[in-house]
Amino acid sequence: MGKTTAGINIRALTAADLAAVGKIDEQSFFDVWSQSMWLDELNNSLTTYLVLEENDKVLGYAGFWLVAGEAQVTRVAIEQGERERGLGTRLTAALINKAWELGAVAVTLEVRESNTAAQKVYLTCGFDSEGIRPNYYEDNHENAVIMWLYKEGSPHV
Repeated sequence: MGKTTAGINIRALTAADLAAVGKIDEQSFFDVWSQSMWLDELNNSLTTYLVLEENDKVLGYAGFWLVAGEAQVTRVAIEQGERERGLGTRLTAALINKAWELGAVAVTLEVRESNTAAQKVYLTCGFDSEGIRPNYYEDNHENAVIMWLYKEGSPHV
C-alpha cells in the first residue's frame, strides 16, 4: 500500500485528506482549488494524487493527469513549516514511480521561473528544463519553466 521510511508514509489521496490538502494548497498556490474541484480531481479516472504523511498528519500532496502516456503534474506542495526537509523530493520521486507504474513514458510540469527551490527538487529527480512558457501565471504574468522527464528506454524527440 503506502511506502514507509523513518515515519514517513506516502499513499493515495482520499476524500478524508481534503481539509489538510486544502490548507497546504492555500499556503502554496495563488489559484487555490475549491473543495468541489478537489472532489472532481478525486473522481477523475485520468488523475492520480498522493499524500505524504508523518505520524498520520498530511504534510504534502502531489498529483498528475495521465493522458496518452504523458503524466502532466498538476500540483506538488509541502506544508510551509515542513519545507527544506527533503519531503518534496521524496514525494516527487514517489509520484514519478507511480506514473511509470501506470504506464507513463514521460512526466512533464511547469514551474514558476522564480521558484528555484522547486526547480532544484525536479532537477534532483531527473527532470530537464526544456523551455519557457512566457507570461504563464495569471497573478503576476511570470514565466513558467517547462520541465520533462522521460522513462529510461522510451523514445522521445
